[in-house]
Amino acid sequence: MRIPIILLIITYIIVSNALLLRVNEIGLHEAANFTRQWLSMAAPHLKIPDIRESFYNNFASGEMAVSNITLKKFVPPLIRFRPSDHTFLYLSTLSGYAQMSADWNVEFFQWIPIALRGNINAQMTGLISEVAMRINPDNEVEVHNCVAQIRDLRVSFAGSMAAEVIHWFRDSITRQIRHKLEDEYCEMMKNHLLPWVEAQLYQFPTNISISHSPEVTLIQTMRSISMAHQNVDFHMRSDIIWQGELVESNTVKDSTMEKIGNLTKSSRMLDMFIEENTVKSIIAAAHFSDHLKTKIESDFLRTECETLCIGTVFPELAVQTPNRSLYVEASTLSPPVIDLQEGKALVYLNASMNVFANPPLDNIEGSIVTIQLETEFMLKIEMQNRKVKGFVNMINTQANLVDSKVGLMSQKTVDLFVNMSTPILEDAIDVIIGRGLTVADPFQFPSMNENLSIHEKCIRWEADIVMQTLLAHTKIF
Repeated sequence: MRIPIILLIITYIIVSNALLLRVNEIGLHEAANFTRQWLSMAAPHLKIPDIRESFYNNFASGEMAVSNITLKKFVPPLIRFRPSDHTFLYLSTLSGYAQMSADWNVEFFQWIPIALRGNINAQMTGLISEVAMRINPDNEVEVHNCVAQIRDLRVSFAGSMAAEVIHWFRDSITRQIRHKLEDEYCEMMKNHLLPWVEAQLYQFPTNISISHSPEVTLIQTMRSISMAHQNVDFHMRSDIIWQGELVESNTVKDSTMEKIGNLTKSSRMLDMFIEENTVKSIIAAAHFSDHLKTKIESDFLRTECETLCIGTVFPELAVQTPNRSLYVEASTLSPPVIDLQEGKALVYLNASMNVFANPPLDNIEGSIVTIQLETEFMLKIEMQNRKVKGFVNMINTQANLVDSKVGLMSQKTVDLFVNMSTPILEDAIDVIIGRGLTVADPFQFPSMNENLSIHEKCIRWEADIVMQTLLAHTKIF
């Protein structure tokens, strides 16, 4: 399958395709709350191995086994995520409460040739821990270190053994249970929480569909993950898949980071910064997919009317196309050039407008008039309920009459028609972006409170994640 040569040329001109996804401080806070809920769901499934303790003294020797250790009640600890330097993310816990039950069994090697059994109830208060997660050079998450300490653990025995005999084992069994719980906590974080965290990280790189015919997709690939004092940054590159073929761009220094440092701090959980060159690639793909094409119909485009219409403005056109409704097809002749500035975008557009008669004129196929325009306009956007609406302010427009199939027009009519092309082009742009475009969720997560804004050399997308919906679809083990 061959890719259009012009698109290949575009990708070599556009050599930097970058996207930065940032989890902000509030996002880390909500992630900590989410992890706390995850722990409350995961803890009842925790499997704690049996504990065995041998004893030898002047009175007896034997072995005590603690089995069927079951968590009866669990209040998860407070959790905090703390990024540090460029590779480490720390998960810290404080407080928490748990009640557990277990069975004990003592077998004596001498003194009493029988086995004694009973129950254990334990109460744990306070789990102080720190899990250091590291991003390795392959952008994989691994546990570098895990330290856990139970602040207070109280154990009570019940059963057929005398209190003074139980006392022989109370301290050692309590220590064993404490160490087992601390070890199992770190194992659970490593074997269950870490794979979940890694799975969430790799949901961020997503594919954005630009067109279905032809099939054009903007794909994101993780380049690196970095940590800052209050946020985690995912640096990605963007490439285009055109009809199944990868149109890969060259990678150069990511300039987005140089521009976003002066932006106001987001009040939402996630930030996505799309670099200007990535925007150009999307617009180029939209152009080659014929998405930047629209049809304009209006009562003004009638050649006969009682008040004001195009027929009264251009009498020659009314004579040559009597009792017709005209419509205009506007489309870009080349990919628009865009310059992202603070709060607005400067757009350079080379477009064609073809005028058609309805019903068609005899012996004329296709358009009756063709006009080519070169225009420059300022674009501002606003977003509500995921619908993006654009506002256009025309700066400069030059138009030329390329072809007319309805006979010779006077120079005055030609000039008037060309001058009229500017508001028609404004209508065309308004049809494409003025009525609002519904933006799909780029995160593949349920989101809300979305906001889209234009800044110098980048577009910023902000959103909150609906954690409860995400938690409902989370697998614990």
